[in-house]
Amino acid sequence: MINYISCLCGRVEQEVLLQQEADPSVLRLCHCDDCRSVTGLLFSSYLILQSSPETFDGLIKYEQSDDINRWFCGICGAHVFVQLKDKGLYLIASGLLKKTLCTELVQHWGIDDTRDGGLSPSLPGVEATDQVCWAKSGQTHPQAVPQREPRPLNHEKREHHSETDNKLLACCHCRGVQFYVTAPDASSFDASSPWPDLLVPYHSASSENPGDVKWWLRCQATKYLAGTCACNSCRLASGFPVQTWAFIPKSNIFTSDGSPLTFDMKTMQRYESSPRIYREFCNRCGATLFWHCEQRPRVIDVSAGLFRAKSGARANEWLEWATGRVSFAEEAPDRTLIQTLETGLRAWAGQVTSN
Repeated sequence: MINYISCLCGRVEQEVLLQQEADPSVLRLCHCDDCRSVTGLLFSSYLILQSSPETFDGLIKYEQSDDINRWFCGICGAHVFVQLKDKGLYLIASGLLKKTLCTELVQHWGIDDTRDGGLSPSLPGVEATDQVCWAKSGQTHPQAVPQREPRPLNHEKREHHSETDNKLLACCHCRGVQFYVTAPDASSFDASSPWPDLLVPYHSASSENPGDVKWWLRCQATKYLAGTCACNSCRLASGFPVQTWAFIPKSNIFTSDGSPLTFDMKTMQRYESSPRIYREFCNRCGATLFWHCEQRPRVIDVSAGLFRAKSGARANEWLEWATGRVSFAEEAPDRTLIQTLETGLRAWAGQVTSN
């Protein structure tokens, strides 16, 4: 099956041949620690190629382990290919495909690493019994995957930040970028921002915020807002169909040595995706890091897969996840996947509320 791929900057545009035996209606999502930290997202998703890519020009190679190599765009940071050296296989990031896929079945891998299920409770599907990273599992054919029903939502209540646990640590896979987030404080109210599409859909209302509502602060200003995004820019800049962002005031983000956040940390690289709109990624492992713009410079979108919360991948003691909408859902080429996610988010919210 021939398809075409492109990242956000267009540098990696080329033709690829998907594995003939593969079922493109089956989307494998891997939630393992490696996939989250190397992408910066809460899960990765790839499809198997029939043969090796025609070119790696413009890509940066990251040797994740002895048996796995990854390639990402050196300009915009989009994840593109994975090589499984011991199996002789190449994979392509599913969000880069130009021909629209229609996901009918979601398979979840690596959920045990998340400790809280990550986004899997919001995406109904089947859970593989083999909970290693999908890329390491050796299961390359959909019918060969052992499955079990999704586990129930973990309702364990967790305390908010304690005096000995007042930092939310974050880092990419190679640890070239390390930082931490502090709990909301007086400085968290100083920023101003238009409404995000996550809360006020831009296609139906204005983003203006004349009341200066501090929408990024939740639960009586004890948590930060987080949510999902399906816009074309995030999909093509990450390589995956669903981006996960947490909205954090810049005044609450510090580098590992305690200095205020700057956008020149070690392996951090910037891409100006639109005029005065900036995205940062790690130029060693390719992890998505931040999104910010000159219109709201004091509220930063932080890629949620970087967080290392004690409770789990969702960092529920720090973040309140928006469940009413996937941001820019209207732009998603795989509408079935996003509709499933939106339905799952609302159902998950109902479970949390009733607990």
